[in-house]
Order: sequence, then C-alpha cells, then structure tokens
Amino acid sequence: MSINREEFLHDWIVEEVKKKYTKEFNEIKINTIHKNENDFKGLYPDIIFGNYGQVVMIGEVETESNISEKIIPKWKELQGLNTNCLIFVPKSKLKLTRNLCFENQLIDRIKILSFSVEIPLS
Repeated sequence: MSINREEFLHDWIVEEVKKKYTKEFNEIKINTIHKNENDFKGLYPDIIFGNYGQVVMIGEVETESNISEKIIPKWKELQGLNTNCLIFVPKSKLKLTRNLCFENQLIDRIKILSFSVEIPLS
C-alpha cells in the first residue's frame, strides 16, 4: 500500500495534534487515512479528545486538496454529533475555510485552527 504526500502529511499532523493536546486530555484516540479503529457515534473523526471516559471534542485534519465545497457535508455530519468540533487546515487555506463555514452556517459551530509545516534546509 503506497501513501501519497497529502496522506502522509494528514497522518503526521494527526499525530502532532495528539502530542500537542496530551497534557489537556487524558484520552486521545486517532484515526488515520488507512486505519479507522476509533468511532464516535458511528463516525470516524481523525481525533477524539476525551477526559475520564467522556468525549470532550472531535477534530478533523484537512489538507490542501480537501478544502472545497465537497467537504462541507462531512463537516456538517461531524458538527451534527453535538460535541465541540475542531478543523485543522493548512495556514494557506484558513481564509477559504472560514468563508466556506460562513457560507454554510457552520462558523459558530466549528472552530478552525491552522497549521504550517516548515522544513528547514540548512
């Protein structure tokens, strides 16, 4: 099974988000592109944040090519789970993501966070 650049980036960001939030949440479950093992109410968000057996919020990592009108049904489905929902997007797609959420009445229900990947070549 070969993995492309965006799939690799997606899974790497999922792992980095998990590491970043381990001090805030004592249970973080993840799903990667090729491995969906952790469900929440029948769906498989990329990240499930929990404390003491309770799911506190869910997160979804999006890459450059994912962010378009086509992703809105997925976000609406996740938002419909009635828990806090975070969307992690590339910094370059932050404005587009906000606009998409605003146009689709999701801006108040989804928190959008951005990431950037910088590889220093020295």
